[in-house]
Amino acid sequence: LGSNSKYVSVSGSANTADTIQIQSVEKLAQKAQMISSDRVSDNTLKTGEINLTEFQKEQNLEGKTLEFKYGDKEYTVTLLSGKDKEGNEYKYDTIDDVEESIKRVFSNYDCDGKKLSEIVSVAVVDGKIQFSDNKKAGNVLKLTGGSALTHLGFPGPDSEGKFQEITLTNTSVVADKEADLITKVFFSDRIADKTLTFNYNGTSKAIKMPSQEEIDKVKDKPEELVNLLKTTMQTQLDEAFGKGRIQVDFEGSGTEGSFNFKTTLPQPNAEGSYDDTTSILTVSSSDYGMLGTDGAFKMNYGESNRVNLESTIAESGLNGAANLTKWFEAHPDQAFKFTINDGVKDVEIEISKDDTMRDVIDKINKNTQVEVTYQGSTDKFVFRSKQEGASGTFQIKGKSAEDEAVLKGIFGNNALEVATGQDAVLKVKYAGSDKSVEIVRGSNTFKIDGLTITVNGTFATGEPVTFDAKVDDEKIVTTMKDMVKEFNEIIELVNKSMSTKPNRDYPPLTAEQKKEMSKSEIEAWEEKAKEGLLFNDNDIKGLSNGLRFVLGSGDLQALEKIGITVSSTSSDNGKLTLDEAKFKAALASDPEGVKNLFTKELKKDEAGNVIQTNGIAANMKNVLDKYAKTIGEPKGILIRRAGSVKAPASIMQNELQKKIEEVDKRISMLQSTLKREQDRYIRQFTTLESLIAQMNSQSSALSQFGANF
Repeated sequence: LGSNSKYVSVSGSANTADTIQIQSVEKLAQKAQMISSDRVSDNTLKTGEINLTEFQKEQNLEGKTLEFKYGDKEYTVTLLSGKDKEGNEYKYDTIDDVEESIKRVFSNYDCDGKKLSEIVSVAVVDGKIQFSDNKKAGNVLKLTGGSALTHLGFPGPDSEGKFQEITLTNTSVVADKEADLITKVFFSDRIADKTLTFNYNGTSKAIKMPSQEEIDKVKDKPEELVNLLKTTMQTQLDEAFGKGRIQVDFEGSGTEGSFNFKTTLPQPNAEGSYDDTTSILTVSSSDYGMLGTDGAFKMNYGESNRVNLESTIAESGLNGAANLTKWFEAHPDQAFKFTINDGVKDVEIEISKDDTMRDVIDKINKNTQVEVTYQGSTDKFVFRSKQEGASGTFQIKGKSAEDEAVLKGIFGNNALEVATGQDAVLKVKYAGSDKSVEIVRGSNTFKIDGLTITVNGTFATGEPVTFDAKVDDEKIVTTMKDMVKEFNEIIELVNKSMSTKPNRDYPPLTAEQKKEMSKSEIEAWEEKAKEGLLFNDNDIKGLSNGLRFVLGSGDLQALEKIGITVSSTSSDNGKLTLDEAKFKAALASDPEGVKNLFTKELKKDEAGNVIQTNGIAANMKNVLDKYAKTIGEPKGILIRRAGSVKAPASIMQNELQKKIEEVDKRISMLQSTLKREQDRYIRQFTTLESLIAQMNSQSSALSQFGANF
């Protein structure tokens, strides 16, 4: 109570609430913190250094396929590009890389309920690829074909395009010859008709490169080739994201240099600048051969106009990367070292030439009492002490002026300043005393005499904050009713999703079918088509079971006493029922006991035996966090699987999205293959027509010659 009560909240024992007054809050607790004074990236998405007319090495196996028959089922495995879930790139430029990449592809490929890696093993024998049956399958295993086989050194297809099946059951097979891994291809030919997918502030669009015909016209004219690529990309980026949002430039001379993509504003801001420093632009995926270590654009997957934490520091886009590169050039074979005094001790951090910014961040977070994060939206590093309040003072130190200049380049000009924390300071007056007592705490939430107090603002004048011991039972009952209602709705939704069978009479609509239907008809059809998508889904089953057993067996009797019971009907799947009168009576007689049933935390004795289980609220949170957590890491199972608008980064970084992208890449690859085959047959047909015409002409001449003779 009191005019300053908005700055203080309290919970705890009602018996002590009326014995204390908070006279003032002079300071709030703050952890020691340092935020980069300036933006730390160059705010530009760049390709690598390329020559538009050079020969590049193309990995022949990227995007190619292997076909297996396991029992009576056939499987087509695509040799993926990009990076796997752990951030490791799929590479096929050496035979050892091929072995490692195929193993990872197999380990993520489901084959009749098993991972393909459990059925087929891959090894290198005398420089050649070997496939073996793991002898655990129990079914006949055959290698039946695929566009990768010939490049791996196995026999190619016959004159009719068919591969000879290779039986692997209980045996191994080694390629006939060494793998053909690399082909030299002109950069301009390599990118023709292919796409790059850009993500601009959460929206993704595929940008298509010029056609082979367009490139052939200017291939020998460097300036025109550069302009063709710039104009093609600029036009499509304007159409995709709006004119004036992304500016494409080529930095270099002739055909040697890099393409730069910079976020801009259509109209100048208050300072007269067109620079857009808040938008995030990422190249998220591409057709095969465009991105990656050996990609045409020499640009990594996930490269953005922010610091790329997964790239080496030299390639990360850091403003200060050049300073560190020069340091390594001046000190070959040495690691760059700096010290963090974290308030407890000096900790030395080493940076090697091949370290990524993620490596540097991990070293700091794991070894010091300081936690550092990179904020992509503000483009700054944030250092925060793990110690509470004034205990968390820290400082970054270099060993020399040269080293300190490097540190400022990486983390910001204020990187070497001392970061200090602050304790909360408040004055409290107890009943029966005329004097105030100054309380100093390292956190803004603390306990005093059984009360848990949280302060969120300062005040020095006005009425003191006092506390009313009366329980606001109406508000609590309303909150409890809402919780029970929403919990039951979740249970009903989850179990309905899991038990609804798909309706096979409503397959996905084609574009042609949609043209013949109204908008409302399309929406009604698609709603039916989506029914049953989660039928018997294992993750939804897990969530359903978790919700069903939120109430521990030891709490059921205690919760029943306060008016909360679990339905015994199996079809209700653990729904709750609230008896309001009984709940109000429990609140009046023992509010602290009611609170504990919901908020108590798991406790164990020294031997590890459970002496107190979690309350219902804690159990609910644990279950829901496991499946639907949107803040922090790891995200919930369902968020990792399908993404959520509540966790914006997950929208483009989830398992289903990655599968969609893989399918899109596969479709694009097959379309490219189809076009090449069409072109080949057209050339063969044209040649054949020419030969037939020539033979007809010769036949006619011979006939005429015979007649004259």
